[in-house]
Amino acid sequence: MARHYFIRWLIGGALCFLAAAAIWYAFLRPEPAVTDSTPQTDGPERYEMPADPRLTYGGPFRNVHPAIRFIGDAGCISCHADICKSYHAHPMGRSAALLDGMTSLEKYDTSAKNPWTIGNYDFRVEKTPGGVLHRVSAKDSVGTKLPDYAIPASVAIGSGTRGRSYLTVDQGSVWQSPMSWFSKESRWDVSPGFDMGTGGRRAVVTDCLFCHVDRVEPIRQATNRYLEPLFPIQAAIGCERCHGAGEIHAQERALGKSQTKVDTSIVNPKHLSQALQASICEQCHLQGESRVARRGREPWDFRPGLSFDEFVRVFVRHPDIADMQRSVGQFEQLRLSRCSTPEGNSLQCTNCHNPHQAPAPADKEQYFRNQCVNCHQKKTCSAPMPERNAKADNCAACHMPKAGSSNISHTSITDHRILRRAEVTAPPRGLPKGTLPLVPFHPGSAPSDPELQRDLGIAMARAGRDLPGGSGTQKLMGRWALESLGSSRATWGGDAESWLAMARAQSLGGDPKERMAATERAQRLSPDSETILSELAEAALGLGQYERAIEIATKLIGLNPKSVDYRLSRATTFTILKQWDKAEEDCRKTLEIQPLHPMAHLVLALCLHKRGNPEAGKREADTAIGLATQKQQKAAFREWFVRESH
Repeated sequence: MARHYFIRWLIGGALCFLAAAAIWYAFLRPEPAVTDSTPQTDGPERYEMPADPRLTYGGPFRNVHPAIRFIGDAGCISCHADICKSYHAHPMGRSAALLDGMTSLEKYDTSAKNPWTIGNYDFRVEKTPGGVLHRVSAKDSVGTKLPDYAIPASVAIGSGTRGRSYLTVDQGSVWQSPMSWFSKESRWDVSPGFDMGTGGRRAVVTDCLFCHVDRVEPIRQATNRYLEPLFPIQAAIGCERCHGAGEIHAQERALGKSQTKVDTSIVNPKHLSQALQASICEQCHLQGESRVARRGREPWDFRPGLSFDEFVRVFVRHPDIADMQRSVGQFEQLRLSRCSTPEGNSLQCTNCHNPHQAPAPADKEQYFRNQCVNCHQKKTCSAPMPERNAKADNCAACHMPKAGSSNISHTSITDHRILRRAEVTAPPRGLPKGTLPLVPFHPGSAPSDPELQRDLGIAMARAGRDLPGGSGTQKLMGRWALESLGSSRATWGGDAESWLAMARAQSLGGDPKERMAATERAQRLSPDSETILSELAEAALGLGQYERAIEIATKLIGLNPKSVDYRLSRATTFTILKQWDKAEEDCRKTLEIQPLHPMAHLVLALCLHKRGNPEAGKREADTAIGLATQKQQKAAFREWFVRESH
């Protein structure tokens, strides 16, 4: 039994790789399974989808309807050349780019710490006439150089203001490079949240792309596979993210049609309520702790003019355990400011930030000071003049100080609480017994609302999976998740995401058989969902159903052949069944994709030993231990190999 649980620990990251930490602020959550929006027609799995807000919209804007198509910035520039030009110099207008033909902000020489070494790994970024190549190198246990893990970077994510990360597209699947550029320090380093000891390879899921690119077309039920070209219209976030689809607006302007009052052919945010204006910004600047797609909807369905909360429910930490140093926490911070009140003319993002034009670096301090003075003309600063002079009379320096991000290295954040007096933030107080750690950012519904309970259960199950395995808190999160999801069994029997969340909640110290039953229910509803199939494979392992786990892993490999996680999970399961030749074959194919994967080398070591070459097995095990990055991981590798090889 101990051997079985070690195997599950060994490949747990492979089967649940979507729960790994992310870059940029937005890689903290697993990708939700994509569910079929077609109502079920028979049996206990029948249920009705909620009405689509885009179809029931009763406001004036005609481009909210989903039938209105997006045209990209190329369709805007003929009439709005000046705004387009300034917007494309704004960080939002430079959120992503194809590296081919992109103006480079990065340096590639030794002044940018390129190459660099961390532990047993050497990293370097190469700029060649054929493109940009990211290389990771290492040596085996006898000092022989292993094949490089080479990533041809094709997409840059980020404006470069703080930094950039890079993607590669391989047979329709998208992966993030383990190397990022950090602008503040003008250097290369390992991407936030990456650990080469766990494989150094990250699937780029749709939730991550949502806030960084204009639009993609995900393959249904896939985790990181998309229709090509990857960006059907453009790479960077465009005008239509805030103004909505431009098709009818462009058509009417081409025909010479105009309106003397409010132009209803396209959304102008200034004509929206404050709440709906904020919704446009919330798309990307309200990350929270967990973002849950509402039943029957996806983030990409959102249209300006509607409430983002109708499409994605955002859960944040309870105020008593909130982390105010997290990147992309501006909305949570601003809620605590006296400048932002529930009623009256509360502070909006656009009071300070012009989404069409960013101030030049040399003008930023004065620009933002002017925004403060606009509201505070009658009451002057009460700080002593020497203190004001010491900070160049910069309001933000005192009231919105910068501090290091708690979740992204080499970056700083601006405190949007707008404190009267900047003080050292007190540590989280801790929750009273029985208090839920997650709360909806927009309370809105009554606590007993079934939709809210469904979304809360999903969020709790996801968050619980990120906690240390077997901890009391993890078990408590699982129990709370199941309680919240209870009504979903009867009310929405055809909601695959609810059943997946139930399975995840049962995995947090619950009943393995109940977990399997819930996962099977989810898989019937969404048969080719990689996320659900991964959960099903792990549930099968938990019940000792090894042949079934192999069958599921085989299906996953067929769906996403470039995922090393699926192949490695099958290899480790083959070792349980002592099918050493098949396990070795999977390990070697894994290493063809990622030659430096520590666990692939470790499992290969056991295969070599069991197939009659103990010397080669010992050498391969030593290589795996050398590639491991944490002391605990090295010790676990060594212990496992010694035990299993005898």
